[in-house]
Amino acid sequence: MRAVTLRTLIFLAISFIWCIAPGTILGASYRDMPHTAEELLERLDSAIDERDTYIMRRTSEIDSMVMNLSSSPFERTAGYIDIAKKYKSLCADSAIIYLRRASADAYSLSDSVLIFRSRMALAAILPLVDLEREAILIFESVDAEELPSEWKREYYDGAADMYTIISDRAMALPVLSEKYGAKADSYRQHAMRYYPPESPEWLFHEACRFYFDGNCSAAMISGNELLERTDITDALYGRGAELMARISASQGNDEDEFYYTLHGALSETLRGDREGMSLQRLGHLLYNRGDIDRAHSYLSVALTNASYGMGYHSYLVGESLMIIDKAYRSQWSRNYMLLWVITGMMVLLLLVMTVMLLRYRRYIKNMRKEHDIVLRLQDDRRLYLANFLRVCSISMRRISELSRTVKRKLAARQFEELFNIIKSGNYIDEQRRDMFGIFDSTFLKIYPTFVDDLNTILRPDEQYVIPADGRLMPELRIAALTRIGLTDTARMAEFLGYSPNTIYAYRAKIRAKAIDSSTFDHDFQALSTRV
Repeated sequence: MRAVTLRTLIFLAISFIWCIAPGTILGASYRDMPHTAEELLERLDSAIDERDTYIMRRTSEIDSMVMNLSSSPFERTAGYIDIAKKYKSLCADSAIIYLRRASADAYSLSDSVLIFRSRMALAAILPLVDLEREAILIFESVDAEELPSEWKREYYDGAADMYTIISDRAMALPVLSEKYGAKADSYRQHAMRYYPPESPEWLFHEACRFYFDGNCSAAMISGNELLERTDITDALYGRGAELMARISASQGNDEDEFYYTLHGALSETLRGDREGMSLQRLGHLLYNRGDIDRAHSYLSVALTNASYGMGYHSYLVGESLMIIDKAYRSQWSRNYMLLWVITGMMVLLLLVMTVMLLRYRRYIKNMRKEHDIVLRLQDDRRLYLANFLRVCSISMRRISELSRTVKRKLAARQFEELFNIIKSGNYIDEQRRDMFGIFDSTFLKIYPTFVDDLNTILRPDEQYVIPADGRLMPELRIAALTRIGLTDTARMAEFLGYSPNTIYAYRAKIRAKAIDSSTFDHDFQALSTRV
């Protein structure tokens, strides 16, 4: 009891703060509501976020009623009926439990008023949990003509609502749906007699009758007037908005259907109502409009509502599940396709990057090779210059020595010895030998693989080996001179100190060692093009 009291106090505090909070839409009429669907959607999103608060408010109200039940059997039974009516749109199973308890107590008390009230309330709720036949039997067991006038409004209202629910449930069977719809219309006609003309209840019944008769324009007028004169937290507002959405749908006006369904869903949510179907229908409409996330959110809430004993919703539960499944399958398919597109683009990008990387690596490799060639050429230039200076130095030294020897011999009048020295040619041979040594070492440093390259076109048993002292044999020296572009036989003979015939003989010797002597010149020329 203390726990219930504490929760009730919390509810009252929350309710007070909520009602005075800025921007609240509780107590708002149709005229006060946003005029665009987008604004209504934003309001509905906020309301759904606070849905537990609205449901807690209703639960706290019911707890307060339970806590304050009278000890008098008659008043307690009447309290059961009132609690059941509060539970009707929140949890049908709980409402039925209280009504069956009230009905049993009423019969035990032999109170005809309580018996009638409990039976009428029970019959109005039973269709919500798929017990239409029991509800029909209850209503048909009552002779309306014998009822006191103060009971007839409740009877006709309950019968009209019951047959409307059954008619909606039978939409897949047009003949049966029309039959129960006609019964609902007949009971509405009777119910209107017991309401003041132009009252909200009277306007609702009038709009329903116009809609059933096919007069949609008149139904829209009555429905709009009903919404303008009703608070959004009134159950009649939600039912009126749902009716207006159906009328708009029958006229093919999709925008108005969506707009009025939004009003109905917002009214249901603010009331903490689990009975209404506007939120579920709104999920369908949003799905058709492509708003998959909102559709899933709203349908999930609607399906949660259906799980609280609202069998009236069960015929749309399967369809809702299919819609959610279809929506997410569609979303998954799009995401899957997008994933493949992204994967394909990434693979393509990877291939492009791989090709670019390979080209870059090849470019770097070529640049390094060219850099090495440049460095080698720089070294070669330094080597050329150093060896040139070395040759010049040796030549100047030989000439200086020869000049001193000539001067000394002439001064001593040793003409015959001087003639013998010149005749022997020793100075020239020594000069040429030193020059050949410099040429051989320089050439092998510049072309270190020359001999190995030349051996590739010679027979294995005829290949050359470089002597340990690094000096080239005459035919290799002739091949080396040819490699650096000295192909003129006379100039080569003059440089080497050979006769032209000797040069030809050495060339023929090398050609004779070739694997294919007929292509030797071409093969050797190919070697000469290597860097």
